[in-house]
Amino acid sequence: MNRWPGMSNEDCGCPVALPGFPAIVLQMDGAAYELISVGRWPSLREADEHALVVLAMNQDCRVRAEEGAFALEVEPEVGPAVERELALYASEQMPQAAREEPPLTALKPSRIVIWALALLVMFVFQQRDPWMEDRLMNSSEGLFGRHEWWRPFTGLFLHADLGHLAGNIAIGGLFCMTVTSLVGAWRGWFLILLSGVAGNILTTWFHSPDPYFSLGASTATFGALGILVGAGLREVWDSHRLSSLKSLIGPVGGGVALLFLWGVSGGTTDVMAHFMGWGAGCVLGLTVDQSGVQEEKVAA
Repeated sequence: MNRWPGMSNEDCGCPVALPGFPAIVLQMDGAAYELISVGRWPSLREADEHALVVLAMNQDCRVRAEEGAFALEVEPEVGPAVERELALYASEQMPQAAREEPPLTALKPSRIVIWALALLVMFVFQQRDPWMEDRLMNSSEGLFGRHEWWRPFTGLFLHADLGHLAGNIAIGGLFCMTVTSLVGAWRGWFLILLSGVAGNILTTWFHSPDPYFSLGASTATFGALGILVGAGLREVWDSHRLSSLKSLIGPVGGGVALLFLWGVSGGTTDVMAHFMGWGAGCVLGLTVDQSGVQEEKVAA
């Protein structure tokens, strides 16, 4: 680090100027540089602490004593970069506000009832009209061969048997209830269904032109799980904690664990559809700005 005339090293080793010292310093090569202030703090300890950030950038700095404060000064050409680094440091040091997790009463079990009724009603009609599967289930030939665009959507509401239906009501209801509590009912259901449709389209496209058929809400169920993962990653990004491995364990580790726990079991499980729905949900979840949905959550 360059030594500047009239300065001494104190505490953190960053030069400290006396009050009234001119903002012109001479480098050892004799060239003059004007220093600019990048921050002021009430105590020398705080100024020294921020000076360490500048020194970690391998840049020269000085702490200038002023009336009632201490200013941190650097060369003009590095000023913008230092200010950005100091702002990032300040955001990391701020105590993280405790995230408001929705209490169990806010999860609104009525939304599980709505989900269950929608699937049950379709299952009853499906039993009365076996041809519904042929007309509405997801199909590579139907979607890409006959351009029956509704199949990736309607296929979400058909189920092979009661066990298949019960699993999607229970697991899907939990994930969907959490998503709608997090981002609001209307937006939540839209994202859930969109992730299911996108997952079905991607899975059907992957299998095409080979014959492929699928039915069941599990693509949307794991899409809802993916939305929670993506929303968690978005929150980590917005709070400038993306570089912290610990902060990624919750949304990513938990989401992957649940995907493998419930998404790959069973001999007839369409694992690819589960992964496609989950991936689509993760992408959609990244669009969730939780700070902007409070009013919608209250209204819902």
